[in-house]
Amino acid sequence: MMHKSLSISLLLLLGLTNLKAQSGNLMESISSEMEHFNEVATVTKQNENYQPYIISIFQGEELEKLGVSNLKEALFLVPGVDMATDNFNNQTPIFRGSNSSAYGQSKLFIDGVLVNNVFFDAYSEYLSFPIEMIKRIEVTRGPGSKTDGFNAYAGSINVITYAESFEGFESSDKLVFKYGSYDYKMGGFFKNYKADNLKVSVDFFYQEDNKKLPSGPDGLSQGVLSIPGYDNRALSQSGDAPLWLNEYSLGLSLEYKDFFIKARVLEHKKGSAYGINYALPQESDRIKLPSYYLELGYNKEINDYKLNINAGIKYDTFDSYSKLAPDGLNFIDMYQFDTYGTVSPVLFANGAYGEHVAKQRTLYQSSYIEYNGIEKHRITLGYRLVKEETIDMISKLSSWSTGLPEPYDYTQTYPFFDANAKRNTLIFSLQDEFELSDNLSFIYGFNYEETSYEDAGLEPRVSMVYQLDAENIFKAIYSRSHRNASWQEMFTMNNRSRVGSTDLKPEIVDAFEAAYIKKFSNDSYIQTNLFYLLNKDQIYNSSTSPEYENVMDTDLYGFELEYRGNITSLDQLYLNYSYVTGKSYINDEARSESLSNVAHHLAKGYYIYNIDRALSLSTVAKFVGSKSRVFGDTREKVKAYSTFDTAMQYKNKKHDFSLTFSVKNIFNSTVKFPSAVNTYPEDYEQERRNFLVTFKKEF
Repeated sequence: MMHKSLSISLLLLLGLTNLKAQSGNLMESISSEMEHFNEVATVTKQNENYQPYIISIFQGEELEKLGVSNLKEALFLVPGVDMATDNFNNQTPIFRGSNSSAYGQSKLFIDGVLVNNVFFDAYSEYLSFPIEMIKRIEVTRGPGSKTDGFNAYAGSINVITYAESFEGFESSDKLVFKYGSYDYKMGGFFKNYKADNLKVSVDFFYQEDNKKLPSGPDGLSQGVLSIPGYDNRALSQSGDAPLWLNEYSLGLSLEYKDFFIKARVLEHKKGSAYGINYALPQESDRIKLPSYYLELGYNKEINDYKLNINAGIKYDTFDSYSKLAPDGLNFIDMYQFDTYGTVSPVLFANGAYGEHVAKQRTLYQSSYIEYNGIEKHRITLGYRLVKEETIDMISKLSSWSTGLPEPYDYTQTYPFFDANAKRNTLIFSLQDEFELSDNLSFIYGFNYEETSYEDAGLEPRVSMVYQLDAENIFKAIYSRSHRNASWQEMFTMNNRSRVGSTDLKPEIVDAFEAAYIKKFSNDSYIQTNLFYLLNKDQIYNSSTSPEYENVMDTDLYGFELEYRGNITSLDQLYLNYSYVTGKSYINDEARSESLSNVAHHLAKGYYIYNIDRALSLSTVAKFVGSKSRVFGDTREKVKAYSTFDTAMQYKNKKHDFSLTFSVKNIFNSTVKFPSAVNTYPEDYEQERRNFLVTFKKEF
């Protein structure tokens, strides 16, 4: 009944808003909008309705009013985007139901710098990025937005910090403090300096919590660590999964004339969640996912040419120390077994421990030139070179000979990862933006990619934007893109649940998209998107077949409705609904059941009411439909859920500070993300009701 009431309420609000539109104010509003866009659209991309792809933009200050705490919570609002997790608690957004068991489906950019790590090709370490450090979030659904040396398979996320500052839109200095449930604490600042041709921006934040969530029974209950003759299921545990967080970040942006520097240090440490081997870990067990990058660039305009040259270096690491198995486990020395055949199990009376470290370095360089000398054309040509390599690897385990818990160095004899992993990539790009008339424009081009392993080859993109008039906009897009295998999928070794393969081909997607946008005013519109996605050679593994293989094809299709507007002059309303369905094929055999781990229905929205210039109230509502299990998983569907959040913000204009109080999941709904088959049978439970208080002071 709650789901039906929510749907009826959203439809009523939408109907009231449409009645409000009046033609006299409409043209005046559109005229003002276009004048504004002419000044800032190139830098901010705020004219999303006219962009040649499917994009949603969220402003940081509006998200703050909603009590949104970080990037993860903001992405929950995006049409067609759900969230998944794993035993490491590596949470990742799922775009339009695309391969929920893999990472790298989407790319995350911080001020234009790609930050996906190499090990997982994920960015969970950035999902906790505080919203107060974010000026704007641009989310593109589908692969069609990237023909500039990047390949966004299912979508891309561009986070713009307050380092973006230009004439008339300068960013203010700020100081932020937050406190919330799970003993969450956060402090940070942003500082901007400008003099003549020099501009410097610095942001810093530190945050921590002691989050623990009920979990279990763990994977031992499903026989994860059992061996013939030794049933270890009795050692299974239930308890609190350690999901605590401790991290800090320092970011730097420097511009001097035509040169720029972008740099960030992110130290991210968290609890070991649900255990590397699906055995519930100790509270102190941890995973580190640090991320560092430095990018240097040069931008220059010469007559009809614009030149952009970038070069950068990025370091990221997977670093885990954890109790891998409980006291009293009997297990086989896999190294001895593989070498000599049958051997006796080893008793780990005090449990088994492990330290696993893999450090990666990425070097990249790109050069692009834009030419505007042909009337109605803007041609961009260039390349991007990437060199990825593992620079250090450590593999330590409790002794296979004695069963004593002190870790023994198996880096050379029993590595968990290929210490010599490396990959080189060359991407060549060509794109032409062609304005056939004032109402009709095209973008067409391609990426061509070669790697040290399997090549993706030529990937075209064609996009059309047609403006019937200022109120009615149509889009049509075809694009092809790919996802290269992550290093976990390629180079993992000596692991029962994950077996890497360097023979993997890139996942390929052909995307067909169409959109219609009806604009009512400057900031009010409704958008309808249709999509059809043909996914080939998707990478998949399971507990019965742990080696990663290109065995799955998936056809996806559906639609998205998105509305942004207001009911009165004092409020803001945002609503969206998404539907996705399709069919998966494993080894060319059609699956009879629904898509696995995919919610067919997603509905989200928020409402902000500005009581006066100082005080605002808001609410956020989300509905996520039920999810079918993967092939061979006989558990019942993952249940649908609805959550409601509320927030109140007070702004003191005189002293430039704000105070925000929010309560998340106010009705204490049960929210679970699906676990892999034969691991945690009760799935991964998420936060219940919790609160957050934020103080922000601007200077």
